[in-house]
Amino acid sequence: MTSSTPDSFEGQAAVPIQRDRSIAGIAAVLLLIGMPVGWIEGKTSTGDVIGMIVAILIDLAVMAGLFLYLLPRERAATERTARTALILGILSILVGLVFWTGLPFGVGAAAVALGLTVRDRGGDGKATAGLVLGAIAVVAAFVLLLVG
Repeated sequence: MTSSTPDSFEGQAAVPIQRDRSIAGIAAVLLLIGMPVGWIEGKTSTGDVIGMIVAILIDLAVMAGLFLYLLPRERAATERTARTALILGILSILVGLVFWTGLPFGVGAAAVALGLTVRDRGGDGKATAGLVLGAIAVVAAFVLLLVG
């Protein structure tokens, strides 16, 4: 019986990590598809291409920072995890006003990942709101980049 407890704990700890990788991967793919369409759209200026590449690198760095630094620390602090998910969701909507920067992808994906963690623990309205706002921000930013 004691051997099954560590295995189940390791399995539970691996679920958020694998889910985080999937969420971050999907957000990164959407970013890498949407940014060239939104930034280049018929223009072939070197400045536009360089600007887009710099923006993508900054966005990926922000996403990595959120997923590798912020999310593990917030999951450990269980009393504020739901609040942080809500804050990230609201922030993703706010940075969605400047969707062409690509920032809604990283911030929104982090809100979704953290909101799902709280839902797995039993749920909280704040976390669900953060999850929904983050998902809306990612989808809206992608659509806005595609349509112009």
